[in-house]
Amino acid sequence: MSVVLIGFKGCGKSTIGPLLAEKMGFSFHDLDDLIEQRHFEETGERLGFREVFRSRGEESFRAMENHLLSEQLGQPNLVLALGGGTPMAPGVDSLLAPHCVIYLEVPENDIIERVRADGWPAYVENEANPEEALRLLFKKRVPRYEELAKLVVENTRAPEEVVAAVLPEIRAEL
Repeated sequence: MSVVLIGFKGCGKSTIGPLLAEKMGFSFHDLDDLIEQRHFEETGERLGFREVFRSRGEESFRAMENHLLSEQLGQPNLVLALGGGTPMAPGVDSLLAPHCVIYLEVPENDIIERVRADGWPAYVENEANPEEALRLLFKKRVPRYEELAKLVVENTRAPEEVVAAVLPEIRAEL
């Protein structure tokens, strides 16, 4: 069984994940990093996941993402951080069902500030109002995250505190 971190962009999956994996003696993988790596293997072109999304288009990007997710979930002792849109894909329910899925919950305004500071993602950068588009997407995705999660963890504290608080709950699930 793997531990799978889900949540909106900027919720802390890539920060919490390695800390959690270290405490558990598990490996950590970030699906976004794996997408970049696979794209490079297939094309010889080194791109960030935003650029991979742009160059492949959403349909091809999501197909690669789903394939990599299936591959990763076959590995034991893994903490896997998913991209914010991954849980929205058809068929993800059945892939995630046997695993300990944790939704890292962060208030909407905090997410918007974190994303704004990091730069608007490819899927909203061409919108007339990227912030409004991101807020709409947040409202659409949160119910799905809540539906898939076995544990919901508020990520508004220091990462080490979040990991310490969630470890006993994860161990109870495993």
